Amino acid sequence: MTGTAGGESPRQQRRIIRAWCMYDWANSGYATSGGAAIFPVYFVFLFKDSLGESVNFLGFTLTGSSTWSLAIALATAAVALSSPLLGVIADRVAIKKTLLWVYTAVGALFTGLMFFSAYTGQPWLWFLGMFILANVGFSGCLVFYNAFLPHIAPRDALDSVSSKGFAYGYVGGGLLLLAHLVMIVATRNTDYADLATRIAIASIGFWWFGWAWWTLKVVPEPPIPNALRGLRIRGAVSLACRELGQTFRELRQFKVIVIYLISYLLFNDGIQTVLVLAGAFAADTIGIPLVFNMATILIIQFVAAGGAMAFAWLAGRITTKVALGVSLVGWVVIILFGVAVAPLAPARHQDFDYQLSYRAGAYLVEQAPELGDSKLARAWGEELAGINSAGSGDPLTAGDMVADEDAGRLLELVRTSDGAPYGLSIDGGPLAGETAVGRRHPSTLGDGAIDWWPALVRDLLWAPLGLDAGYQWLLLGVGVGLVMGGSQALARSLFAQIAPHTRSGEFFAFFGFMGRVSSVFGPILYVAVTGIFDTRMAVASIMLLVIAGAIVLRWVDVAAGVRIADAEDARHQAL
Repeated sequence: MTGTAGGESPRQQRRIIRAWCMYDWANSGYATSGGAAIFPVYFVFLFKDSLGESVNFLGFTLTGSSTWSLAIALATAAVALSSPLLGVIADRVAIKKTLLWVYTAVGALFTGLMFFSAYTGQPWLWFLGMFILANVGFSGCLVFYNAFLPHIAPRDALDSVSSKGFAYGYVGGGLLLLAHLVMIVATRNTDYADLATRIAIASIGFWWFGWAWWTLKVVPEPPIPNALRGLRIRGAVSLACRELGQTFRELRQFKVIVIYLISYLLFNDGIQTVLVLAGAFAADTIGIPLVFNMATILIIQFVAAGGAMAFAWLAGRITTKVALGVSLVGWVVIILFGVAVAPLAPARHQDFDYQLSYRAGAYLVEQAPELGDSKLARAWGEELAGINSAGSGDPLTAGDMVADEDAGRLLELVRTSDGAPYGLSIDGGPLAGETAVGRRHPSTLGDGAIDWWPALVRDLLWAPLGLDAGYQWLLLGVGVGLVMGGSQALARSLFAQIAPHTRSGEFFAFFGFMGRVSSVFGPILYVAVTGIFDTRMAVASIMLLVIAGAIVLRWVDVAAGVRIADAEDARHQAL
């Protein structure tokens, strides 16, 4: 089989492949600048500002990141349940492009509507609702975008074309993220910071919809042997249910695909959960600022573009399946060290949030954190009330003078308060050399079930190298970029090799279904483990899914899968 849509010339085929790759360029702005960088961090900010560090719902603790995870699960569940039916219909009626257009329009529209969160009574709730609907569009478009792959390239070029598509996406998403990073950095600490962030969010929808027109204009609707015409909605649903029932009865025939989908469900579960929750985990647990997180993801994008092409080359040398396995081993190592990212404990006087120095019989506040307006900051400000020389009740700021006894009260408050998120160092005077690190300071470890691991890695690796959490996160990002492209592109191309091309909509709907199911159970697992233990333990539990998927991948017989797919294609063409 040629795998092309209709016997195009080599020049036409290259044009179609380029246009297909441009859809990855278009929607990767949502995945990268939105889903990975801005959306989760901005939501955690809105959540904490309105509700605090966590809320108790029916006896269950919900944090900003776990609530975000639950929203992802809801959105992807909707697509997971509907895509198999739509996929079967799209193999009988020429509507793949129509469905791609609809999901694109829905995703882009509701992404733009996130901009208006600041003008609502509950900004966090509006933002969450718009995200759920936008994510339905994003998850749904991927099903039908992927279904075009076996129709635009021959089987021996699938690794290359799939990797090229991801490379386009990484570069396109990276360029949009770069523009957003410049915008957000330029307005940081100004009255326009929130507006700039929301403008960046809205522009993601315009970028996605605008570039998608290229794909929708150039890529042809795949030909359908014996296409049905005049099919009404009720008849279409009835047909889809019958066809799916027949497919389930034929599962023994497609045993290779079933085993691969189980493997994909497991390892993709882990990978996608890590990717979509990394930003929220970074903000919630480690305290990585939005700008630093965006810079890390920007590095990941451009490294991943090269990584995708490198793994395509590796697949040509050691087979697609083995190269995919190598990328999964890389993911296990990365998740293991992701759990170990930990801010260094402040050591020098200038490393602390509060810095007091003795001057002429009193203490000068050389530096003090800007508390902001979050619930945690307001609570800490109330605890600080009265600790300044003027007795105004206002929080301490740089330049204030405090008496010896007030400096002592502040020291004791940082040491003993359950809500203290800062560190304090005192230079000179009666309290010379005294330091304290609050119980909610990002560097404080020891309460979590596996806090021994980040503490160990910090002592043996991060501290000797002098790498604080931001630079640890950057280093980890380079590793993610190296393996992310390979795992995503090769997972897609391997499935395209063993799936019948004449049933691409149906089988890629199952592929998408597994991807969406993994995006449901992975985040739910994260929520559950966070509620019982903490976020570090939740990330560690995700690593076990990747390991399980890699083990099941060993049982996938690719050669047998290709033979079965060819036989099924021949049967359909003979009808």
